[in-house]
Amino acid sequence: MSDTSLVRGWCPDLFAPMQARDGFLVRIRPPIEGLEADQVRAIALMASDHGNGTIELTNRGNLQLRGFSLDSARLAGRTATKCGLADPNPARERRRAVLVSPLTGYDPACHPDTAAVARKLQAELLADDRLASLPGKFGWGVDGGGLFPVGAISADIVLQARPDGWSVLCGGFATNVLDEAQAIEAVLAISFAFACQSEVKRPAHNASITKDVLERVGFQDCLQTMAAPIFTFPVGKLPGHRRGVGLPFGRLSASDLYLLADQLGKDRLRITPWRSVVMPENTKDHPAFITEATDPRVRIEACIGVSGCERATEDVAQTALALASDVPPGCVLHVSGCVKGCAHPGAANMTLISRNGRYDVVRNGCTKDTVSWAERDLPDIRTLLSRELKEIQA
Repeated sequence: MSDTSLVRGWCPDLFAPMQARDGFLVRIRPPIEGLEADQVRAIALMASDHGNGTIELTNRGNLQLRGFSLDSARLAGRTATKCGLADPNPARERRRAVLVSPLTGYDPACHPDTAAVARKLQAELLADDRLASLPGKFGWGVDGGGLFPVGAISADIVLQARPDGWSVLCGGFATNVLDEAQAIEAVLAISFAFACQSEVKRPAHNASITKDVLERVGFQDCLQTMAAPIFTFPVGKLPGHRRGVGLPFGRLSASDLYLLADQLGKDRLRITPWRSVVMPENTKDHPAFITEATDPRVRIEACIGVSGCERATEDVAQTALALASDVPPGCVLHVSGCVKGCAHPGAANMTLISRNGRYDVVRNGCTKDTVSWAERDLPDIRTLLSRELKEIQA
């Protein structure tokens, strides 16, 4: 296991757990096709037997297990490898990070080759040891569109479906339309270019750095893309006899995960990057699950807060729940324990950043954006929610 197990602030996985206030964190990357029932049960068992039983769905479509000791985290890595949930080579395991449209193969409006392209891309990434120096946070995506619209999938490099091929998105730029083979080749070339960078090894917020990388691999005419729209995952009925099930704050217990496994049959569980899952249409209701679009919990996001993070000072989940009914339908409120914004890195209609009992407020942005109102208490925030978001409700 890597010495990074004692470092904070990167993306943990099975071979590089990260220390948090409540113990070590490990993450499991599901297969492109989703998780079989037995694999789901194995994850629940790992969480309850070796961690503290808390499981989180990440915005990278992974499962994060909390509360491990360093020894139990190592044991979880060995167990996951035996269950076919991880590549035994840590460097290759990092390159399995390919996020795919969750309804591929179910949604007729999703590009029919999405899953096949994702499998081919992942195979090429696993075979290319030149990419070993990429950071653990580096990830790829294959966006087939459909009910989850083109642009909803976010990663360092994304293959995005077009009517006549695929475009490669990277750091706010998009290539011209390519055929499948050209697009996969372009992703590999761009990935290798970042691996060769001496310092910045991910698409940068500084557009000139990313543009320079793209030009060095032959893409001189990339176009800047628009910011992705704020997207709320639809719970309830989905195409292909599926059902969208939300988890409040993307968190569930091991027993909740067993409940989901028991309803899969021969089907598979798919994790979305919106802290929710895609299940068979006959999945039963349960208080721990969000199954109706009218549930106010679908409109709020919050991190683990003070119970699991040393940077947080508040139980931000409780704050979010207290404000949920004040958030208009169609809006997203993100309550963050600190400026990192782990629970919802993208823009929200309103973002709150904890400041020792009060909150800085960002309108239509994320935790890194300019604060619109500083150090507000909950009554102030309720007023802001009513005043600033009323036009969306109308």
